[in-house]
Amino acid sequence: MANNKVSLLHSLRFRLIASVVTIEVIMLSILVWNNITIIHTTHTDRLRDTANSMIQQIASTSGRHMIAVDYATLKDYLRNILLYKELSYIVIVDRDDNDVIALGRQKSKHHPKIDSHPADVHDGIFDITENIEVADEFMGRVMMGFSLSLMEDAIQKSRNRGITIAAIEIVLTIIVTIFIGLGLTRRLSVLAIAAGKVEAGNYSVSVPTKPDDEVGRTAAAFNSMVATVFKRTRQLIAEEKRTKQLLSENRQLVQKSLEVQEEERKNLARELHDELGQCITAIQADAESIRDLSPENNKRLINSADAILNVSAHIYDVVHSMIQLLRPNVLDNLGLEEALKEEIHAWNKRNSHLRCIYTFEGDLTNFGERTNITLYRIIQECLTNIVKHAYAKNIKIKLINENDKLKLSVNDDGVGMDTKKLTQRLGLGLIGMRERVQSLDGTFSYETSPDFGFRILIHIPLKTGS
Repeated sequence: MANNKVSLLHSLRFRLIASVVTIEVIMLSILVWNNITIIHTTHTDRLRDTANSMIQQIASTSGRHMIAVDYATLKDYLRNILLYKELSYIVIVDRDDNDVIALGRQKSKHHPKIDSHPADVHDGIFDITENIEVADEFMGRVMMGFSLSLMEDAIQKSRNRGITIAAIEIVLTIIVTIFIGLGLTRRLSVLAIAAGKVEAGNYSVSVPTKPDDEVGRTAAAFNSMVATVFKRTRQLIAEEKRTKQLLSENRQLVQKSLEVQEEERKNLARELHDELGQCITAIQADAESIRDLSPENNKRLINSADAILNVSAHIYDVVHSMIQLLRPNVLDNLGLEEALKEEIHAWNKRNSHLRCIYTFEGDLTNFGERTNITLYRIIQECLTNIVKHAYAKNIKIKLINENDKLKLSVNDDGVGMDTKKLTQRLGLGLIGMRERVQSLDGTFSYETSPDFGFRILIHIPLKTGS
């Protein structure tokens, strides 16, 4: 018996019937609660609107009688108004807040506290007031009290009627659901078992489609869906494999392009240094010889020689600057740390309105050319982007060799960016950094938000010869 009970509690049939009944009970409970709220709101709003309309009419009529000092007629008029079944009392007070006419049943001799809405009443009487004005002249006030007993009786009857109807509907729903569910869930259980097989990857499953009713058509649609899913799954697997292959090939192509680019820069820097540097040196030597061998009275020849020297010196500076951009000699001669220090110091001189602070920790030597040039280019790109886009005042660069793992962070206090917009269109500079880092099996990430700066985080595992 215990085993049968456990089986029943875990069966699809029981869960389906219990779920439908539970949902029906919850929905009807919400519906009843909502109807009761609407009924209560409707009655209270009706009483409020009626009371406001009556007191405004009484205030208008009372003003005319008070001007004529005709309190007897006013009192007769108010007695007729007091016949309204929900009205408990009417009080007219003069300018000095003294009672002029008081009809009906007041709970106390003192004027009651005025209520804003019948829903906020706690003493059973909805008390309201209205100023009596004639030609914008204040004459007094009308105070009225409306009993809530009739309204509450009507609300209670509506509530009981709604609860009774809901209870009957719940009982009928339970009976119908059990009756229909017992037959329906037997066939649905077959679909559930088949769906489990499909979920496990068995696309050869098929379920009976007879009889030709809603469940039968669902079974036919299920069989068709399984066949379509099987076909598309095979296509998706093939396309996914092809996409991964293309992505891998593209990444290799990008990495190869970066290597070729650095090699071309290195060769171009060498050519500029060897060929153009020697030519400039020869020009300077010839210009100095011309200047030294020229007669002292030949000012024109001396000035031309000096001009050649100045122009050649300028060309040399430009070429040297180009060489540094293409391939800094200090990177090959003194290593990564000194090259970065020189680059940062030169950058600080060119951008005096910014302050770049750097921290280098651990052994930063013997990384290999790929690692050195990657870190150098990334920091170079970061500094360039900060000048162009960040509007920052301070920059912090931190490079650490910790447990054979390089950690680089570049943080500025600039305007930052919206991460949603940045994700939609990742800048070419960031893409280039990411590809460089991934070529070394590293990880690249960034943190930014508007007005809170931009931070780049890079982790690169160290490998022999990298």
